[in-house]
Amino acid sequence: MKNIFKRLLNVRGMVVEDVSIDDFPLRDAPVLVARVRCRKAALRCSRCGRKCPKYDDGGGERRWRHQDFGCYRVELVGPAPRVECRVHGVVVSRVPRAEPGSRFARDFEMECTWLMTVANRKTVSGFPHVARRTAGDIAGRVAGRPESGMPCMFDGLTAIGVDETSHRKGHTYITVVVDHERKRVIRAHDGHGKQVPDPFFEELTPEQRASIRIVTGDGAGRIDSSAAEHRPNAERVPDSFHIVSWMTDRLDRVGKRLWNQARRAKDKTAAEAMKGLKYAVLGNPGDLNERQSTALATLAGVDPKGRLYRSRQLKELLRTLLHQPAGQAEGELKRWINRAGHSRIPEIVEPCRKIRRRRDDILGTIRLSCSNARLEAFDNRIKVTIRMAYGFHHVDNLIAMIKLRCSGLPIRLPVPVL
Repeated sequence: MKNIFKRLLNVRGMVVEDVSIDDFPLRDAPVLVARVRCRKAALRCSRCGRKCPKYDDGGGERRWRHQDFGCYRVELVGPAPRVECRVHGVVVSRVPRAEPGSRFARDFEMECTWLMTVANRKTVSGFPHVARRTAGDIAGRVAGRPESGMPCMFDGLTAIGVDETSHRKGHTYITVVVDHERKRVIRAHDGHGKQVPDPFFEELTPEQRASIRIVTGDGAGRIDSSAAEHRPNAERVPDSFHIVSWMTDRLDRVGKRLWNQARRAKDKTAAEAMKGLKYAVLGNPGDLNERQSTALATLAGVDPKGRLYRSRQLKELLRTLLHQPAGQAEGELKRWINRAGHSRIPEIVEPCRKIRRRRDDILGTIRLSCSNARLEAFDNRIKVTIRMAYGFHHVDNLIAMIKLRCSGLPIRLPVPVL
């Protein structure tokens, strides 16, 4: 009977001494209690895993929550002797079926973590009957477990992307680093700014830093300064979407300025027409509906000086030249900078200076055909993960959930060992 329960509970490396059903007055249901112990020859240090001699019996029996058995809650009860390690001294011995300092068996933690990666918080709290704070601590332990047995994620990096995403109200961000080649998140860190990319580069070995050839991201200067300091030979590639967004933001400002001028002049017809042109001017030509295309046809009558029309034309020229061959794009970009710089539109002159300053980086974006699209897609998945991790009290547990869902860690339901 004991051997049958040993296989049912999947507690290899331990001896099942007794199995009973206890009725606790404070529990809603009876608990199946399995009393287990480690083999004497299997005593190991909980920190380094070395075999060590027994020191004493420790502080008595301990309990570990195991996977439910039918309608019964299962707990493993057994001694936790201390061992004398020649490196770490006297420590509690390692338990084969649980992590050091955890009150849950490994199979239970793996099952709970698998649920957190595929189900909502109500399912996670209701099915295994654990609190959200406890589930977050479990996710943190499980995220570090398979990562220690995998090849280092920082080996063989060639193209990385850096971006930020907010996870709470206010200016509270998580900075994410993505490996474009393997399509996975390799690092997530609380905070934003230059102090976040710097520790990532400092954590890499000289060989790992030397293998990085491309660093993608938006046009933030903090990424430029950090990459230039730690990997000066890598090409800094701004994303094409963000390059066009520099002009889109300024185009919106031009429209607002013209609308305010018409409103102050009490020209209601021009003000209403300018208001209806907002999305037609900002959108791409192929994405406009019939109503927006009709409104765009009235642009010449609304803006006689052509300021909004010329601004939109410059935005479209910039968008199209980013998809041209590198040899042709170089000359087109030079002509675009000259044309935008002499446009006499104050809102356009400022991004023109920025594009002139980042000219080499933009040409690198065209030549390498790299984008931050994969990183932006990960941002959407991270947003879903933030909602799934609602109730976690520590950002470290949220980062662990991001690793579990976006880093390719092998999280599977536990299976019996034959």
